[in-house]
Amino acid sequence: MIKLSHTIAVTLGALILGGCATTTPPSADTQQVATAAEKILRDHVYYNELFTSCAALGGEIEVDAINIQQNWLNANATLVAAADSYYSQQQASNSFEYGKLTLAPTAIRLALEASQQARDELSLNKRSPANQQKTCAFKLAQMTQASLPLSNQPLIASTQAELLTHQPLDENILDIPHLAGGIKAIAGGKSFFTINKNHQAICTDAYTLVIANDWPKEAYANFCGDRAVEVLVCDWGKCDTKKL
Repeated sequence: MIKLSHTIAVTLGALILGGCATTTPPSADTQQVATAAEKILRDHVYYNELFTSCAALGGEIEVDAINIQQNWLNANATLVAAADSYYSQQQASNSFEYGKLTLAPTAIRLALEASQQARDELSLNKRSPANQQKTCAFKLAQMTQASLPLSNQPLIASTQAELLTHQPLDENILDIPHLAGGIKAIAGGKSFFTINKNHQAICTDAYTLVIANDWPKEAYANFCGDRAVEVLVCDWGKCDTKKL
């Protein structure tokens, strides 16, 4: 099987080389830029999961997935890197250090949801090998060259110029969003039930995100609706809380 990540990384170097919290409500323009940056990151994660899942099937589908992914990145890598830089600046006050990583709960949740959306739409684990191939072939066939640029979307087109002013000097596109840390969906550990139950008692739209579960080390983030409100880092069941 072709090494997908290596194939992409070789050409991305050339492609890529080519904020604080406030009590004042953001202006409409600033909010639009923030929304566009998040949309770009969601699309990036979604399509990366779709291409990777289809490439794993091998054969002609693998070749098609790699070729279309490369075309997608050729069209969007610079904008994706700029969106990640902008998003990271906006989330600086909501980030925390864990191990050697700087993480933001909202970025982790964004990446997990976008990846899961792609997997749910493909549902490859529920299909026969023949139907897996057909499903990916259909999805990939919808991605014409003209449809690939994210700047085709009106919201992104209207904010592209501002986002590109945040272009980083260097970026590994495969690690985006950086504040998600490459964290995958995992089950909660021994402290999860208590943390989640306590949070549900004070928030009617409570959600507890599992960040790490490697007993005795655990890490969680509590959300109220879409807003991350605190991070809990636990050692042997004793948890330290950082309010966001």
